Amino acid sequence: MEIKKILFPTKFRELAFDSLVALTDLKRAGLEEVILLHIIEIEKVGFTPYGGYLKEEEERLREIAKIRFEEWQEVLQKKDINSKVYIEVGRPVGRMLSVAEKEKVDLIVAGRKKRGGLKRLYMGSTMLDLTRSSKLPIMVFKYMADFEREGEVFIRINDRPFERLLVATDWSKPSERALEYVFKFKNLIKQVDVLHVLSNRLIKEEFEKAKIENKEKFKVWASKFEKEGIKASFHVGVGKTADEILDRIETHDTTMIIMGTTGKDSLWKEFWLGSVSHRLAELAEVPVLLIS
Repeated sequence: MEIKKILFPTKFRELAFDSLVALTDLKRAGLEEVILLHIIEIEKVGFTPYGGYLKEEEERLREIAKIRFEEWQEVLQKKDINSKVYIEVGRPVGRMLSVAEKEKVDLIVAGRKKRGGLKRLYMGSTMLDLTRSSKLPIMVFKYMADFEREGEVFIRINDRPFERLLVATDWSKPSERALEYVFKFKNLIKQVDVLHVLSNRLIKEEFEKAKIENKEKFKVWASKFEKEGIKASFHVGVGKTADEILDRIETHDTTMIIMGTTGKDSLWKEFWLGSVSHRLAELAEVPVLLIS
């Protein structure tokens, strides 16, 4: 299967256009069409105590979005990618999901905004609600990310997100689907690293048993990746899952993280309590693709 159609909602923040350009690499993964969506939030044009519905303001905001999208569509057309524009008024998550369902998209790509200092990069409430509500894969994309390592501040540009993937797995069904999703990018990938993190609370017997189980599962997936012509390596970590994944971004030259959003580590159930998927989408300096 291919990724033929993606939904790209935008508030026209800085670097949103650069993110879109980076995603055009998906043309080699079968991308045929991008659905461009801008949502005018109801609070900007809704009823006011004395003025009622601000129809002229809605029309003004629509025209601004239309002009911006015309340039974006020209770029997509030059890359032989079709596009369609939606300019909607309403609640962001509801409208995103409605358009995604109507257009039958394969993937939703949404940006993550930056707040506060370097140590607190995180998703806004819209992104949180979207990832909770959608059954579709969601890529939390960040074209440029500031991050700190060993007291130094770095800036990372994520203009080639599909080249080296780090797949975090707990062997749950969503994690299996995340591994399978890698095949969609096979024409873009240079390397895949599969990581399973063991708890440091395991006793010796449990640890040894888990290592053997991982070895067998790694063997199965190594065969699958080899069959698809994908170079892959397999790793076992020990400790806190999110921390282990974040630590390996630099050592593995990771360009994107892929993971399931539910499973043995209660990734989804504990979303509001700082779950693994939530923390990675917040803190990783690379894009994170969440598979439900």
